[in-house]
Amino acid sequence: MNRSLASFAAAGLLLLAAGCANYRLGSMLPADIRTVYMSTCENKTSEPLIEQEVTASILSQIQMDGSLRVSSAETADTLLEVTLTHFWLDPVAYVQGESSTANQYRMSIRASFVLYRRADRSVVVESPGVTGWYDFDFAGDMTSSKAVALRPAADDLGRRIVNLMVQYWP
Repeated sequence: MNRSLASFAAAGLLLLAAGCANYRLGSMLPADIRTVYMSTCENKTSEPLIEQEVTASILSQIQMDGSLRVSSAETADTLLEVTLTHFWLDPVAYVQGESSTANQYRMSIRASFVLYRRADRSVVVESPGVTGWYDFDFAGDMTSSKAVALRPAADDLGRRIVNLMVQYWP
């Protein structure tokens, strides 16, 4: 009885191991891609100056991920182009008893991106739409509230873009 139980357990372990044979941790990018250059995001939204914050967040996320190293345009394996396409605020919570007065908003930033090889401009990975967002409490005036929320929304967008880049599936 113990012998058949041990054989059954060993067979089960072999099946589990076979299912994980092609699993990899880290980047799924091709072996020839190790460095990236990113210029400032192109801002096609009506919200001024958000491209600076989003660019800084994406570069920071690339460095934190570690799958790619940031490099100059002349030496990078790949070039990353990001276009900010939409910026909007949605109310997500209201003052109790006042259905028309919002006290919490969601800031959303939508972007498209293309990562391509510098040598032949072949596309490695692209996405027509990635959205980062952050919920924030309205405090004081909208300009100040938006300024506080921009960094976390940009960080969320940067995380999503970098995840899509390094989880490339050919």
